[in-house]
Amino acid sequence: MRFLLIPVVAALCFSPAAFAQKKGKEVKTKKIDGGIYGPVLSKMVLPECNHNAWVLDFEDAFDGKELNYSNWKIPYQGLMAGFDFASGGSKQWYANSGKAPEIPVSNNIRLENGMLKLIAVKEPKPIVGSYVTDWSTNPPKRDTGSFDYSSGWIESEKQFGYGYYEARCKLPKAKGMWPAFWMFSGKDGFAFEIDIFEFWNENSCMGLYDPKRLSKNPHWNIHSNKALFPNDATCPTDWCKPCQGQSWTTSELDEDYHVYGLEWDYYKMTWYIDGEKVRTTYHFMTKKGEPVTCKSDAKNPGDLLEAYFWPDTETMDVRFNLGVQYGNGGEPEKDAAFPMVFEIDYFRFYKQKTKK
Repeated sequence: MRFLLIPVVAALCFSPAAFAQKKGKEVKTKKIDGGIYGPVLSKMVLPECNHNAWVLDFEDAFDGKELNYSNWKIPYQGLMAGFDFASGGSKQWYANSGKAPEIPVSNNIRLENGMLKLIAVKEPKPIVGSYVTDWSTNPPKRDTGSFDYSSGWIESEKQFGYGYYEARCKLPKAKGMWPAFWMFSGKDGFAFEIDIFEFWNENSCMGLYDPKRLSKNPHWNIHSNKALFPNDATCPTDWCKPCQGQSWTTSELDEDYHVYGLEWDYYKMTWYIDGEKVRTTYHFMTKKGEPVTCKSDAKNPGDLLEAYFWPDTETMDVRFNLGVQYGNGGEPEKDAAFPMVFEIDYFRFYKQKTKK
């Protein structure tokens, strides 16, 4: 989710052969349905197929007066660590509690009428804030920047796993708004990410704005670097995977609430909007390009190709945030009517019953 333009550039510039060379050895890869597939990288034990019923495992309907902090937390500082503004992306100071300058959480994160509202505000006076750019040094390197906007970001306290993720949301409509519903896991120096959606308010990610269109892309990105760069924990995540993109041209998603979902298991990920399946991508394909949906499809494991963009983790937290774009002509209009609001009615997580 972190950068707007880099994933697209990476997808356009890196061929399968280039990805293979980055691994430090020649590996024959194949591009299937927009993703890079190649020989299975390590020994695996394929789990059994699970066709059992789904059960609700977690729900937050945001019915209280304030955010439930046993379910959610607010980022550690007003800005994500390591952000480089030189290439554009997003530039807003997120509401936080205790980091200088402290922004009251209620300025950007509120529960009203059973809705979680993440609110982007154009501040009457720019926020000047200090933020970490590199955690690897002691003390961490910091920089100071000026921010015209503040906004909201929350992360789940719980790490979720394979299952079905769902949120009912209403998106803001204005140039420069960047609402996102995504998942993240960082472990052993590596970073993994699945974007359930990111919506941008341009006709194209290069900043060609069309005010009649809500968004260019729900952005099915899967960020992962361990498979492609197994010996490099410092690799910048966003350069290390193909972009699983799909255009979305409707102009109606801002006019009402819609339900966005992701089903994730060992073999596949499927994205839904209002119960309609809009994309599926697979962990494994056969050499003939046939998808492997569960163990029953993998009749000959030696014939499998593995998706090199697949995240090497089975647990992730859940995140909602409303970014404000910066640079590359994607920033809000000067006379835009702020505040802008990203509304979330509920978040639910379902699991399949354990196979008996």
